[in-house]
Amino acid sequence: MTDAHNERGTLLVVDGHSLAFRAFFAMPVESFSTSGGQATNAVWGFASMLSQVIESEHPTHLAVAFDVKGGTFRNELLPQYKGTREAAPEELLTQLPLIQRMLTALGVTYIEKPGYEGDDVIGTLAHMGDDAGYRTLVLSGDRDAFQLIGGNITVLYPGHHFKDLKHMTAEAVEEKYHVSPALYPDLAALRGETADNIPGVPGVGDGFAAKWINQFGSLDGVIEHADEIGGKKGEALRANIDQVRLNRRVNALVTDLDLGVSVGDLTFGKVDVKALDDVFADLEFGARTRARVLKVFSNGEPVESGDGDGSAADAVELPELAVDEAPVAAKALDAWLAAHVPQAPSETTADVGRAWVLDMAGSGKPGRASWRGLSIVAADGHALRFTRDGLTGSDAAGALAEALRSFIIDRLPGAVVYGYKEQRHMLAAFGVADAPAPLFDAQLAGYLVHPDFHADTIEQAAEHFLDLHFDDDAAAQGELELGDDEASEESGANADDGAELRRLDLIRRLAAHLAPIVDERGQRKLLDSIELPISQVLQRMESVGAAVDLERLTSMRDTFAADARQAQEIAWDAAGTRVNLQSPKQLQQVLFEDMGLKPLRRTKGGSYTTNAATLQSLYARSVDNERANNFLGALLRHRETNKLKQIVTTLIDTVNPDDGRIHTTFEQTVAATGRLSSADPNLQNIPNRNAAGREIRSAFVPGEGFESLLSSDYSQVELRIMADLSGDEALIEAFRSGTDFHKYVASLVYQLPIDEITPDQRSHVKAMSYGLAYGLSTYGLAQQLRISPAAADVLKEKYFATFGKVHDYLESLVAQARRDGYTETMFGRRRYFPGLKSPNRNVRDAAERGALNAPIQGSAADIMKIAMIRADKALREAGVRSRIILQIHDELVVEVAHGEAERVTELVRDAMEHAVTLAVPLDVSTGIGSDWQLAAH
Repeated sequence: MTDAHNERGTLLVVDGHSLAFRAFFAMPVESFSTSGGQATNAVWGFASMLSQVIESEHPTHLAVAFDVKGGTFRNELLPQYKGTREAAPEELLTQLPLIQRMLTALGVTYIEKPGYEGDDVIGTLAHMGDDAGYRTLVLSGDRDAFQLIGGNITVLYPGHHFKDLKHMTAEAVEEKYHVSPALYPDLAALRGETADNIPGVPGVGDGFAAKWINQFGSLDGVIEHADEIGGKKGEALRANIDQVRLNRRVNALVTDLDLGVSVGDLTFGKVDVKALDDVFADLEFGARTRARVLKVFSNGEPVESGDGDGSAADAVELPELAVDEAPVAAKALDAWLAAHVPQAPSETTADVGRAWVLDMAGSGKPGRASWRGLSIVAADGHALRFTRDGLTGSDAAGALAEALRSFIIDRLPGAVVYGYKEQRHMLAAFGVADAPAPLFDAQLAGYLVHPDFHADTIEQAAEHFLDLHFDDDAAAQGELELGDDEASEESGANADDGAELRRLDLIRRLAAHLAPIVDERGQRKLLDSIELPISQVLQRMESVGAAVDLERLTSMRDTFAADARQAQEIAWDAAGTRVNLQSPKQLQQVLFEDMGLKPLRRTKGGSYTTNAATLQSLYARSVDNERANNFLGALLRHRETNKLKQIVTTLIDTVNPDDGRIHTTFEQTVAATGRLSSADPNLQNIPNRNAAGREIRSAFVPGEGFESLLSSDYSQVELRIMADLSGDEALIEAFRSGTDFHKYVASLVYQLPIDEITPDQRSHVKAMSYGLAYGLSTYGLAQQLRISPAAADVLKEKYFATFGKVHDYLESLVAQARRDGYTETMFGRRRYFPGLKSPNRNVRDAAERGALNAPIQGSAADIMKIAMIRADKALREAGVRSRIILQIHDELVVEVAHGEAERVTELVRDAMEHAVTLAVPLDVSTGIGSDWQLAAH
């Protein structure tokens, strides 16, 4: 293979550590880990990024340079060299040997040189290529490489996005830095390099350094004429001349190392397929990634196929997508449907592969939903696409639209969709008011299969589940883009059409891939009986929205703003300066220098922390320092009221002007435990533990035609689930006793009569009970109760001595997760914990807490969803006008119509109490009021 630019060919020299770091931080670790807990994001990214460069630059020779452990000669010259760099994440360090193993399998030479940095290996290789007459490219994110530029050497320097590689030639360096590449190290010596802990001349940046170098010819010339440079910068230069000389010695790259290779040894293209299959099997990479990497690193030559991993994504056989001409009459539509879409199967467990696909294009924003297109794809690959213009404007178009509506209402139970809840909003805008549940929702299925992964786009889901990759912005995830010819082909359509066609194809592929996994795990019932029905309930709630008193909200905002300003003035008065209360740096100055308080802990960057927990601790400890106590009290008050003001402002901004209601989005596929969350606005962050926060709830009121709000919530649902799942007789009896639960438990733990239990003892045991359900560590419990870890440990031992089966159950959860890789709720919702096998202790500890938490929290989430489905059905079947409008944590809020309060309360309570049968009864508390706060109970 010859190179167009140079008959000898092109040598690509790669900074291995630089590329590995960029790959690691471009892709989330949680989305790229093996079932054994090994992170793989850096390996995958390294292969993808390097493949991209090879495809664009067509090198004939290739070498990768790596640093080695231990110091180099630079540390002897400058002991603090790179001393301030944070240690590389453990998840990255464990991937470097895997990257090297992959390179070996790909036939790529990688080189390390003890006592020297990878930069010196790069410098030597670059000069070897230049001397031998090769076009030489250096791929590096380190600016020190700029000194190599010249002759045949160009540096490929990544921009913000990796694909934006800048070709740094001599002209490019001179344009940016106003010095030649040979003089760039002189400029860097004057400026310094913060990342490498190399101090420069204070106050001197690139501009002044270049000015001096151009005036005096070089760094030596600048030093020789240092006495002629006036002002503070001249003084700073003269005071730091020794440092600058040392900097120049440190940043000079070695270019004459004996590496034991010649440029001729650096060819590549002979892939060890068996070795590559082995490493990719260990990394659990898909066959598409394998095929793409093989194609690139074999220089396009055919490679003997290895065993591969036969991933499920590659087993999906689908007919080609063919877009037929859209009919303009209802009869023509009927004929097309008869030919391509057979009658929907009567069994909802029918093969997803035989289903048709429905996809609406538009906006699913609650309260403002709209549609602009509608697509139908038959199982045989034939597709119809309709635009809004094509279904409006004439009698024939209206008849066609009505035929489509009838078809959807009748046949949707046999269809596949992606994002049923959002599709329902758009279908409602199209005129299908209450679209039935489809056969399969590929988005919900992906959530069940991997609940810790959240895709913002369907392309990201395809990257994750199907190992497909795209090269356009719509599909970009992080900075990695590697084209997939098959997936990105647009069949001659324009870009917008191509994106919609790709979406239709991906819905089919994702459904075909995920359906057998869902079936194999026994999760189809979870999908059909909980997730799809709750999508219907949530869509109705989102469409209705919640009415608010805008005047009351506006008054609250103004009051909170005034309180925040007053607190700020008090804080400024105590500080004696108008300190920025949001600036950690300025707060450190005031608290730890001006006021002399003792810092509690440092951040990773080395500064002292001023987070909320720290400020609370400092406030409690500052009672003897009146000035500091006044300042901290005002600061905490300012933060609290400012946060409340921001919450209220957000609520005001999201009121729909058309109906005066807030239409939040209930997110169904975000929380890994199965819990619902809300966004735009987030109603779950409205505080309920202090009076000021609870006041915000008073602004939520019944809308026109309704008289009150019903609040109905579960009491201690997680603890009841823990009692049921553990089978602990003592805990079960505590619930059945009918007395104050936490007092009863405390009396057992402390072995005292109930009437002798103190409030502190009750609160400690309450925290212990909930802490277990939430996977709280001993240290976390100690922090929460403000007791020592030793005291928290004693409390934990007393608790487990009383409730032995709870202890055994919790232990079994972690053991099961280690054995199976996942835990399960009582309804089959799984959560996987690869972190249990991570070499990083913090990651392992977090995974253990998650394994304890997931079955209990997940079961609570499932019970709430079942309760909502039952309550919604009961209200609609009863023919009442009252409707569910909000779900927050363990609480349902119902907008109650005139005269329906008693009946609706009973219907909702019954639905919640009988959502599931446990060893202990589900307890539901209800209250009714003229606003949400007054409905509290």
